[in-house]
Amino acid sequence: MITLRHIIPALCIATSLSSVAVYAQGAAQTTPDAAAAGQRHWHHGEGGFGPMGFVLHKLNLTADQKTQIKAIFAGQKSQFEALRASAKSNRQALAATAPTDPGYPALIETAKSNAATRISLASQVWSQVYGSVLTKEQQAQIPAIVAAAQAARASRESAWKAQHPQS
Repeated sequence: MITLRHIIPALCIATSLSSVAVYAQGAAQTTPDAAAAGQRHWHHGEGGFGPMGFVLHKLNLTADQKTQIKAIFAGQKSQFEALRASAKSNRQALAATAPTDPGYPALIETAKSNAATRISLASQVWSQVYGSVLTKEQQAQIPAIVAAAQAARASRESAWKAQHPQS
């Protein structure tokens, strides 16, 4: 006799097997050449462009503008990677070094230098994108996009604080 006690586990197993099959089929249909080349897809989150990606995504860029922006970022990629590697090794050295160590101040200065270089490099990239790729209309939209994002974040934060009162 088939009872509900037998049907529910069978239904759960069938559902999980079908979802695995659908996932495997979707994974097989992805283009391996794009994934192997390390290309990023524009529609995924910030587009791989950090905080600027959110703003750029909201501007409804043309295909030509997207290509120009990707070229700008590709030109700066090696500098960003070198900076990321330097910052990582410096963080690891700071974690392993006592503050009383004579080399500690030099590590702090390196961290400051890495941060300043990152800010400067990001500023150069943004200036290049802003000045040579975006139209005047798109440039005019940026403050409203940033303000809306900040307002949405503040709203989410206040809603979270209302649900999680401080003790």
